[in-house]
Amino acid sequence: CAMLKAGVERFDADSGSLVIVEPSTGRILTMCGAPDFDPNTFRHVEDIRVYNNQSIFTPYEPGSIFKSFTLAAALDTGAITPNSTFSDPGFVKVDDRTIRNANDKTYGTIAMTTALEESVNTAMVWAMQRTGKDVFAQYVRDFGFGMLSGVQMKSEVAGDIDSLDRYGEVFAATASFGQGITTTPLQLAMAYAAIANGGTLMVPQIVDEMRYADGTVDTMLPKPVRRVIDAKTAVTLSGMLVSAVENGHGTRAGVPGYWVAGKTGTAQIAVNGVYSETAFNGSFAGFAPVDAPKFAMVVKIENPKSDQILYAESTAAPIFGEIAKYLLQYYRIAPTR
Repeated sequence: CAMLKAGVERFDADSGSLVIVEPSTGRILTMCGAPDFDPNTFRHVEDIRVYNNQSIFTPYEPGSIFKSFTLAAALDTGAITPNSTFSDPGFVKVDDRTIRNANDKTYGTIAMTTALEESVNTAMVWAMQRTGKDVFAQYVRDFGFGMLSGVQMKSEVAGDIDSLDRYGEVFAATASFGQGITTTPLQLAMAYAAIANGGTLMVPQIVDEMRYADGTVDTMLPKPVRRVIDAKTAVTLSGMLVSAVENGHGTRAGVPGYWVAGKTGTAQIAVNGVYSETAFNGSFAGFAPVDAPKFAMVVKIENPKSDQILYAESTAAPIFGEIAKYLLQYYRIAPTR
């Protein structure tokens, strides 16, 4: 949490959120936000919003970290493979809207792994279309979005994926790259943990056991929610996410000596119903080590402003890398590269 706080201050961000979970059990290892407050002097705050747990109370448009779930659905249904090629003209027309890539880039003919590395919006729309709008929407729900996670805490919100129920394909098209829907950092962490866990989504657990005055002890056992994707799909997608760290925008989230899987996400913040050109949420989500994941993690940085640093690859990704390095050392996991 100190690393998150330092990052928020370093990038002059409005706030930050951090969630770390154990993929195989759903145990929440860390959940914190910045700015925070001291419970011993809880009245001495400048903004009442610091009392909220941002990781479960504040939903946001996740941006490109959501592309992993679009590809999960497409891979699992056989609609694509990592080597499927897509010819990108720089834009795609869906219903009456034109969707473009970030910075109006055009990539030409690329494989889907490259599309993930380069975070190509149009390729995600294509993958969603090959999967099918309704099938894609069901995978989004199966990953736990749009509903409460079941964490043993009050004030959790479900996020909003209602746009996927609307008529027209454009809403699924924008959702394919994380726009027009909202999620919480905890939902994202659990969904990435499901990929790390071979495709099985777990209930997040923040209490290990409850001890009563009469000596009774209730131990909270791990609870699977459902299998979302096949184990083979999870392995394939994990490899693609490693490639996104090694060769894409997530290089600063990597840790020397280890294979780290993950994805950046830079999403414009909507202000009065209009997307800002200067305010962004930067996120990085991933897990490590990829061959036997010990943790899945989401780092969110809200509206960084320092030196015009706006993109997640320069804000959330390096914070993820710093924390991942610490965790790998803390758990004494030997390098595998």
